[in-house]
Amino acid sequence: MVKKEEACRAGNDISALISRAFAGDGLLLPPFCLSQVCLVGFGEESTTLAQKAAQVLSVAEMETFKAFGFPHRQREWLAGRLAVKEAVRTLEGEPQGRLRDIEVRVGERGKPFVATSAGDQRPLHIAISHSGASALGLASRVPCALDFQEIRSALARVEGRFVRAEERDLVRRCHSQELRALGLVWAGKEALRKYVPLWPLLGFLEARLHGVQIQGSGLFLSFQPQPQKRALPPRLPAVLATLYGDNALALIFAGSAPEEGLPFFDS
Repeated sequence: MVKKEEACRAGNDISALISRAFAGDGLLLPPFCLSQVCLVGFGEESTTLAQKAAQVLSVAEMETFKAFGFPHRQREWLAGRLAVKEAVRTLEGEPQGRLRDIEVRVGERGKPFVATSAGDQRPLHIAISHSGASALGLASRVPCALDFQEIRSALARVEGRFVRAEERDLVRRCHSQELRALGLVWAGKEALRKYVPLWPLLGFLEARLHGVQIQGSGLFLSFQPQPQKRALPPRLPAVLATLYGDNALALIFAGSAPEEGLPFFDS
């Protein structure tokens, strides 16, 4: 797990910090960049936000930004776009490139992508997530997903909405503190919802926690589909999960799988 003091010292690019959380045991992550942007520095005034937005958003993105009626929503959306644009710029090795030239669009199912000048998807994959005072942006050359969840007491109150009774023993394997364990499972299931190409989205109870495997100072979480009223994919991807400060962080990369022979708990 990434210690809080390390997280507080981390700069905008937190890729190396997160990679170290899963280091060891032969896991090879694909090239990726994960960027963090703190919302605190954005201010609350509409004029200030608009000035910042004009520096980093394309013309089309600027129209979307202006359509939000509340400064809080503008700030959150802008921070997410800035984070993922920084991630794309770093992954592509263009640290001095203009952020306005990286245009993020949203597909018909709400999944963001980086557009070419013709409007098609560029050959890379992105994900965005917000939690508390931060926004994270992920860029990778393989399909990916990201979720960032603030650890809050509300997770315990809604546990029954995302954890089945038969999952509870495994949930406790995720962390000795129940609330943090719930945060890791919530983030893992949210990442699955964003990754699996279903509409409506995969339900929290349609994915059952099946295994918890130690990976470095983080975890590999495996899930099984639980078909209810519709057909689901026969398999779900493994999820990397760790604590980052006071948040749960979950990542999915296509092709990532746990090594055999590592400490593993299953149902």
